[in-house]
Formats: sequence, structure tokens, C-alpha cells
Amino acid sequence: MNISKHLQPLPGGMSFGRIVTGINLSQSNLTSNPSLCNALVSTLYQHGLLVFKDQRHLTPQDDVSFCKLFTHQLDDASVSYTGGAAVQHRLPKYPEVALIGSYNVQNYYGLTAQSAGVYNDWDESQRAWHCDGLADTVPPPDLTLMRCIATPKEGGETLFASSVKAATLLPCTELEKDFGIHPENVLVKYKLFKEYTIAKEGTHLVKASGSKGSSDQGWDVNVAAGTLVPLVIHEKQSNQKSMVGSYHISSIQCVSSGKTLDFEQANAYLAKAWGPGLSEENVYGHKWEVGDVAAWSNRLVIHTATSTKSYQGQERLHTRIRMRSREEDGLVAWRENKTM
Repeated sequence: MNISKHLQPLPGGMSFGRIVTGINLSQSNLTSNPSLCNALVSTLYQHGLLVFKDQRHLTPQDDVSFCKLFTHQLDDASVSYTGGAAVQHRLPKYPEVALIGSYNVQNYYGLTAQSAGVYNDWDESQRAWHCDGLADTVPPPDLTLMRCIATPKEGGETLFASSVKAATLLPCTELEKDFGIHPENVLVKYKLFKEYTIAKEGTHLVKASGSKGSSDQGWDVNVAAGTLVPLVIHEKQSNQKSMVGSYHISSIQCVSSGKTLDFEQANAYLAKAWGPGLSEENVYGHKWEVGDVAAWSNRLVIHTATSTKSYQGQERLHTRIRMRSREEDGLVAWRENKTM
């Protein structure tokens, strides 16, 4: 099925992502249209990010059904993977679905809860670039879906950038000269720290201490010891060279030489690695409208929230699903793809 007539480029001439109109993501429509399902999956991996408009009618069950078109573990509904930002209120009848934002809900699909928001102390220019679950989930989620239930008139944007483009812009020569490690040989150790300060540009940490989570699994952490992840990957579905990353950086290992970079060096390395790909002209800021559904591959797109200062006291409510991929669909280093 060809859905190209439903696709529009993102504003700003972005090299990735598409706005999608005129497609109904309800479970009943997807179930009766297997060719549409196949087209949606292939289109998402082609463009990295899809923003579906006018989906106010969807339910949490619809969200779940769409996400299960993509790689996922069958028992993932019983597993929390928060990324460590804050408590994740999840819907009792749909434990795959979390609520995020600033809200006070009463019996919303069985959930009564409130949140004042997470980023209330951020400066307007603060960023926190990441791929979901990378620091505490093995294997990390591929697909993330967010659906807008309520949004303020001003503020609340989510920013996206293409990790594929970032990979093409890697300053490989400079990185190898300054740090002695080529990006394709980098394994990054990520960890959810108990206390940390994110650099304003959001690519790395300035300082950090402690460890979040006293056990391997809890409401705030899955793998307390952290994860070891290649920086440059082969995204198998699209057959593209890409990058994955998060600001939760602990150290770096070189797979070819065994050389290691400590906390300070590793954070400096990744700040330089991500800098060109996250320059202003490569970033798309999505201004949410009620009924928007954004779905993206964390292996093709990196994202960040923005400050809540401009809308404190106002409601911003989204559902979110992050589907932990199957073991066989885990991350593959680009260097391994080259040797196959």
C-alpha cells in the first residue's frame, strides 16, 4: 500500500520525519488493513519520525495496538522502564501506557494521579538529548509513541534531530586526534546517577555522583549497574548508519585498543561527537496540538524535552509507550555490520 499522498515534510526543510494526515490509527482500522500496517512500519523506518494529526478519538488500547506492530517483548507490560526522569504513572488496565507532563487526572482509565512536571527548574535554553531507555534497559526500546491529550498555548515543545544525519556529520578525524579513539570503535557506558548536572546543550553531564536504584529493577531503574552501548550503529530495518546516545554518560571504552576514557573525558568526547548533528539547523521543534501522535525509532531519531517555565500551572498531558525490543532486535554496532 502506498501512503505517500498522506505524507508532508516537516516544517523547516528537515532531512527526516513526516507529518501524516488522513490515516486513522484506531485498532479496528489497523486490524482490517494489514497492508496499511506494513506501510506504516516501513514508512517510519524510512523517515525516523512520523507525526499523525487528528487522532483525538484514540484510546490507550489503540496506542498499544499500533506499537505492537514494531519489535517488542511480549511480557513488556509488566516491566517498568522509566529512563529515570521521574515517577511514571501507568494506567492500571494498560500498564504499557504511562502519563507524562503536568496534570491532575481523576479516574483516567482507572488512574487517579497528579504531576507538577519534571523540568520546572530548567532554563529556557536547557536541553537533555537522549534515546529512550538507553541508560538502564537491555535491549533498549526501539519505538516510542506519544499522544497529546492536553497542551498549553505556549511552550511544551519536544525537539527532534536525525541520528542518521548526526552520523554523517561526526568529526571523526578530530575525535581520533584529540582522544585517540575513532567513533566507530566507541562503546559508551551509561548509568543513571543519583545526582547529576546536565550541560546546557544537553549532550553530556557536567558532574554526577551516586547511583539511582538500589536494585536492578524498580519504579526508577531497570539495570542499576548501567549499560554498555555502541555509539555508531547499523539500523537494520532501514539499513542505515546511525547513532544512539544519552546524556547519562559514565565512561567510554575502545573496542579495538582497550583504551578507556573516564567520566570527564567521555563527556567531552560525546559533546564533540553530537555537536554538529544537533546544531540549530538540524533540529525540529514540534509544537503539539491535541490529537497529535508522534512515533519514532530511537535508533534513527534523538529527542529532548524543553523547559516547563513558560506554562507552569497549566496542563500538559501525553500518553507514552516505549516498547523494549526483542533480544534479536537489539543494537548492532556499525563496525560489526562492516565485517559481515
